[in-house]
Amino acid sequence: MAPPYGGQFADVIPHLTVAHGRPSGVLDEVAAAVDGQLPIDATVSSVRLLVTDGERWERRADFPLLG
Repeated sequence: MAPPYGGQFADVIPHLTVAHGRPSGVLDEVAAAVDGQLPIDATVSSVRLLVTDGERWERRADFPLLG
């Protein structure tokens, strides 16, 4: 088994990061847009790994989930 973060943390909570590294005004706009719509209840069949070079994001891999 390969625990997330090498087992460094006892509890890992799945999350979605939005507007990372953007000015606070953008963060406020995003927070206002999603306020009242969280938490999201959904069934997830796959996850996608995205990587950034600090300027743009690129899809690295898709992982189907079993079950």
